[in-house]
Amino acid sequence: MSNFEVKAYPELWQSLDMDVERFDKARQMLGDVYAQSFLSQQNRPKAMAYFDEMIAELHGGRIKELMAVKAEGRPVVGTFCVYIPEELVIAAGGVCIGLCGGSQGSIPDAEKTLPRNICPMVKSAYGFKAGRICTYYQVADFLYGETTCDAKKKTWELLDRLIPTHVMEIPQCKKPHSIALWQEEVKVFKAKMEETTGKEITEENLAEAIKLMNNKRTALQRLNSLRHQSPSPISGKDGLLIEQIAFYDDPVRFTEKVNVLCDELDERVQNQVSVQGQNSARVMIAGSPMALPNWKVHNLVEGAGAVIVNEESCIGTRYFKRIGIPIFYSINP
Repeated sequence: MSNFEVKAYPELWQSLDMDVERFDKARQMLGDVYAQSFLSQQNRPKAMAYFDEMIAELHGGRIKELMAVKAEGRPVVGTFCVYIPEELVIAAGGVCIGLCGGSQGSIPDAEKTLPRNICPMVKSAYGFKAGRICTYYQVADFLYGETTCDAKKKTWELLDRLIPTHVMEIPQCKKPHSIALWQEEVKVFKAKMEETTGKEITEENLAEAIKLMNNKRTALQRLNSLRHQSPSPISGKDGLLIEQIAFYDDPVRFTEKVNVLCDELDERVQNQVSVQGQNSARVMIAGSPMALPNWKVHNLVEGAGAVIVNEESCIGTRYFKRIGIPIFYSINP
């Protein structure tokens, strides 16, 4: 097993008002877990080296890029689910980063305020900000929340006391008036982005943003399709890792690197190269999202000799299954 380090940037973290000592302990643990979970795999695709480096620079190099975005007067928007109209953020010149809770380490911070009997994912997400132990929370200008459950609805009210949090109402039914409600919510969010950036969102820059995001979704769909091949040319752990990184990385660069990986996977499929073995049991995971660094289910399943070929969740296919220009992105009054 190779040594692996999530690189340390203590001065950068100090400038973000983080609890540096506590966060640094988590950083070291993350490096150890990553080496055990990912670098111990045999016959990994060579193009996974980019995604390994992305994890190494997760709390350093990528944060510096986001700081540069902020220095240009462009907002960094933290999000918690796939319901955000990400194209509006991009059209206004902003950047989206995923902030879903994936670690138990932040839950005690949340339970100082939130009830112990609510969703651990929600508590984990809140605790990262309350404990000042996540670089992405600290670099964000404002957060985007959605009303998908009661725990989140209350949590966003409390989180707004720590960092500005914009909440969009998510319709609970598929009815005409529900669609109208969502369209109005999208227009309100458009106005929020224009107010934040001082930049008008036009049909032209919105179309460019839609194209950019559709390219990203197409690349992820290509990867997902290749995972379905028998034998699968890539482990489920690596597939999950890429889906998680999709919420942090620069979308243009990410799309390019995913397609490079897929080119390599095409060759592996032709040559019948697999990671787990020719006759491994094939498994689909469905249900709750597995935000970074939550890899335990995949470790257990693939440690037993099976291979995970799909994630039906908002970390997985729900994020990239649709391509096109949704009618509710119309910005006309």
